[in-house]
Amino acid sequence: MTPGQRGMSPNHIQEQLSLAYVRAVVFRYGYNLSRLEVDDHGIDGTIVAYSRNRHLGNRNKIDFQLKATTLYDIREANLIYDLPVDNYNVLIETGPPQVLILFAMPGDDNLWLSQSHDEMALRNCAYWVSLMGLARSGNSSTVRVSVPMSNMLDQDGLLDMFRQLI
Repeated sequence: MTPGQRGMSPNHIQEQLSLAYVRAVVFRYGYNLSRLEVDDHGIDGTIVAYSRNRHLGNRNKIDFQLKATTLYDIREANLIYDLPVDNYNVLIETGPPQVLILFAMPGDDNLWLSQSHDEMALRNCAYWVSLMGLARSGNSSTVRVSVPMSNMLDQDGLLDMFRQLI
């Protein structure tokens, strides 16, 4: 069965697979994730790092905008992606820490997910970048962003994200 045969569009499948990836990484390494019922402000959810120090308040949380795509280039160890300008303009705002998480998927939808008795694999990988503090864009549709492939969303990537932004 190919994606979409049951009525879900490829974009919706990409979105759900990218969310499954983020959920798996976040929960595997002992963090928590909260999602908004309706994304009307350009933020898809929040990653929470628990702390026994209750005085940290919201300083243990990072909001994220999640994008899944097969349309990206790789240049000098960076993913180059055309982010919708509205999302870009939300992510550059200073305030509570926030990041773009980009799930780079293979162009062939038959490779997005594979399963066997021993494993389930989502291909390829998710990466994160903070755009906070960058200049507002006057573009009408997209802004080209560069996402370092060194910012892989894995255990080290989560630790680095919190070290850099909190």
